[in-house]
Amino acid sequence: MADPTPRRERSLALIFPGQGSQHSGMGRAVAERSPGAREVFAQAGEILKLDVARLVMEGSEKDLARTTTTQPAILAVSWAYYTYLRELAAERGRRVRPSLVSGHSFGQFSASAAADALSFADALKLVKERGRIMAKWSKRRPGGMASVIGVTDDDVRDVCTQVSPDGDVGVAAINAPGQTVISGTLAALARAVESVRERGARVVQLPISVPGHFPKMSEAREEMRKFIDGIEFRDPKQPVVSSLTGRLLTTAEDVRQELTDQMTGAINWMRAFLEMRKAGVSSFLELGPGHVLANICKRVDRDAEMIDIFDESQWRELILSGPAVDAAAPETTPPVVTSSS
Repeated sequence: MADPTPRRERSLALIFPGQGSQHSGMGRAVAERSPGAREVFAQAGEILKLDVARLVMEGSEKDLARTTTTQPAILAVSWAYYTYLRELAAERGRRVRPSLVSGHSFGQFSASAAADALSFADALKLVKERGRIMAKWSKRRPGGMASVIGVTDDDVRDVCTQVSPDGDVGVAAINAPGQTVISGTLAALARAVESVRERGARVVQLPISVPGHFPKMSEAREEMRKFIDGIEFRDPKQPVVSSLTGRLLTTAEDVRQELTDQMTGAINWMRAFLEMRKAGVSSFLELGPGHVLANICKRVDRDAEMIDIFDESQWRELILSGPAVDAAAPETTPPVVTSSS
């Protein structure tokens, strides 16, 4: 007798974490499982002239705290996870075809590469340059970031305005209800942290040595824009959900603008996530170190399904429902050393 229960449709979004998700040994688990991941680390090392494999498998927390190395290292780990996902699908005669992709903060570089809006090699060069530009700016005006938990984002904005009317500290990201990230110069950030604690908030200082998503970085943004303008972009194969506005980015120019604007624009991950849910996405697969985004998303909507790439029971059905590999053009791992430069 046929099962009368209707089959639940599941659609997949790939999500990519940003800075703050790094941890010592973050590339080890995927490297142990995937030859493609190990090749990604080797190729990334060639591009960056840096021992990426050692950094992501053996690097200390101090090694990973430097923005100039943190950002390319996280992108390399995210790409390694994406490569592993492609391998898992290819072994089962399938292709990976998400409905949407998105990334938190500079995770958008990983998401844009996964959607084929630019090559991985170019994404890697961009985040290396992004980290260099931000670190250079921060040498003149040292800063940092902190996560504020337990008060509304409106309360956090009020505090930032009160302690620094000239905008030396402000909201950098709205992640979930009661979870806001602030960013600014060290003195103003310290005043804001003290003030929100007086309001009953819990504060976690983030392992980030520069103030990200900071409006006063307009000079750095323009320097980054010139570098981005020299990179070849393509229309993404899947829409990239803006982590600034929640808008679907469907053209090369959309993606280029997003990657430029985010240096000074505040992230609204809660809006981006809710837009993906509104678009019908039921399942989310975080590709990168840790489960930062999965944990945030569950705070916003407990019904959303967060998939662990290391648990086949969670992703097997989704993979097998994807398009079959064309025998005449078998699936390959994503290209690594293709660049427009």
